[in-house]
Amino acid sequence: MPFEKGHKPVRRRPVSDAVKRLEASRKGAGKIESKAQLKHILANANRGETAERNVALIWFLFGSLTRIGETCQLLVKDVFTKSGELKSIFRMRADYTKTNQSRDCALVLKQQRQAVLRWRDKRIADKAMLSVDGSYGGLNGDSPLFLARSGKRWVTLSFNVKKYQTQDGQKETLVCSSMENYVRNLFKSCGFKQGSSHSGRKSTASLLSDAGVDYDVIQMAIGHVSDDMTDTYIIPDPQRLTDALNNLYKSVPPLGIKE
Repeated sequence: MPFEKGHKPVRRRPVSDAVKRLEASRKGAGKIESKAQLKHILANANRGETAERNVALIWFLFGSLTRIGETCQLLVKDVFTKSGELKSIFRMRADYTKTNQSRDCALVLKQQRQAVLRWRDKRIADKAMLSVDGSYGGLNGDSPLFLARSGKRWVTLSFNVKKYQTQDGQKETLVCSSMENYVRNLFKSCGFKQGSSHSGRKSTASLLSDAGVDYDVIQMAIGHVSDDMTDTYIIPDPQRLTDALNNLYKSVPPLGIKE
């Protein structure tokens, strides 16, 4: 049905419905109870020789609402332009995802952007897969965004194939067990017993809902929370998502502690 120019379609479905469906489809993942808990998680992630990578990874889960498996498959050129700028919206390729559907993801949260640039600087300092011409912020655009530590070197992450059954038949997806286990153990060490690599996605969607953020903004952030085809045609103003995310986590320091 057409709308008059200058008028937005009214979303009548309660925001809570979207989050309930998300929780029902991902029963195993808990959600953080407070932003103080996220501060604690970030502070613990910011330790050791992989601190910069860990903090950036956690912010992707909470800021871009990505799954851990697809996050670990991202390449440098997925989030950096060739001229070295950090994108505000990046495309999650279909072959990275469990659903085999591509989607746009936000990279607008200030703390997340700071963490990614800090991780980039760490890679440059360690000479980890750099570009020969200074493109992509100094990193090799075709190299993975996130790397594993082996001794004193950064190497590519390892993946294994996971098969699962759907209504359309058997599907396969790549799983990075080492990073899934790292995130799960990090959460548990911080007292987040029901935490898993999916908890960032669920937590941010739930907190946005609790803050009264419009349904269509949450739909944009989560990517496919609704199974209604009409939702795939919603195109909310990206600035609303930028404002919503930054207002949501404005009290959380980038590293979980005040620098």
